[in-house]
Amino acid sequence: MNNPITLFDYNSDWALKDGYLDAKPIPGYMTRDEVMESYRALNVDGVEIREDYWGDCTTRYLRSITCDQGLPINCYVFTVDLSLPDAAARRIAVDKVRSLLDRTAELGAKIAMVFPGEVKAGIEVRQLREWVVEGLRKCADHAKKNGLIVAFENIDYPPWRPIHGTAEQCVEICEAVNSPSLRLICDVCAALFVEQDPIALLRTMSPYVVHVHLKNSRDVKLGEKAIRTRASIAGRLLTGTVLDGGLVPIAGVLDELKQMNYKGSLLIEYQGENDPRIALAYNVEYLKRQMKDR
Repeated sequence: MNNPITLFDYNSDWALKDGYLDAKPIPGYMTRDEVMESYRALNVDGVEIREDYWGDCTTRYLRSITCDQGLPINCYVFTVDLSLPDAAARRIAVDKVRSLLDRTAELGAKIAMVFPGEVKAGIEVRQLREWVVEGLRKCADHAKKNGLIVAFENIDYPPWRPIHGTAEQCVEICEAVNSPSLRLICDVCAALFVEQDPIALLRTMSPYVVHVHLKNSRDVKLGEKAIRTRASIAGRLLTGTVLDGGLVPIAGVLDELKQMNYKGSLLIEYQGENDPRIALAYNVEYLKRQMKDR
C-alpha cells in the first residue's frame, strides 16, 4: 500500500495552550503554529485543518505554513448546523457552508469535511436528518462548481451521532442527497461508540467512501483515572490510544482497504492524553510499517 498519510490538527487539541475545543483540567504546552511545525517534521503527505482553530487566519498565511512548506492541505474541516428548525436560519447556514467551500478551494484542498447536524430537544431525529439532507444537497451543488467533494463522517460525538453515527445512517443520507459531490469519511474507531464492527462498518460505507480516518480507543481500566473519555451508546467507557493499542484491528482495516482497492489518503487521528508529538511519531512509523507489508 502506498496511500498518502495525513495528520489532523485536532490530534493536538489536548496539548494546545489556548483555542482548544475539548475542556481539560490541565494546562496546554503547544501553540497551533508549533503543532504545524511538529507535523512538518514527521514526513507525512498532508494535513487536515479545522476552521475552529484557523478561522481568524488568511488563506495566504495558512498556505505559508502548510502547502508552501511541503505539507499540503488535504481537507478543510468545519461545523455548520444544517438541521435548524427555522427555514431562514437553514438558508443562512447553507450560505455559510458555501463560503467555507470557497475558502477550501482557495487553500488548495480537494475535500471539505462538514459536521452538519445536532440533536435538538423535542425534534425527532428523522426530521433533523431530513433538514441535513436538504442542506447537503445544496452544498454539494456548490462543491461541484468548485471541483470539490463535500464529505461527512460516521461520528462518535454524542450530540451528533444520532443523526449520522452508524454506517447505515451515513449511507441513507448519501443516497437521499444523490450527488457525486457528496461522499463519506469512514472513521473506523467511531464504530465502537455505536456498537458496530469497524470492518463491517467500512464495508457498508465503502460505495461512498472518499477518505479514511484511522484512530484507536481502548477500555478504561478499573481504577484508572482517565480524563479524556467517551462512552458508547451501551455505556462502555473508552479512551484514546495509539493505533496498535486499542480495540480496532488496524491491520484488518488495512487488509480490507487493500481488497477494496482504496486509493485515497489515510488520516491518522490520536485522541489520547499523552504528548501528541510522541504518539503521532509512533503512529506514523507504525502505519508506514503496516503499509509496507501490504
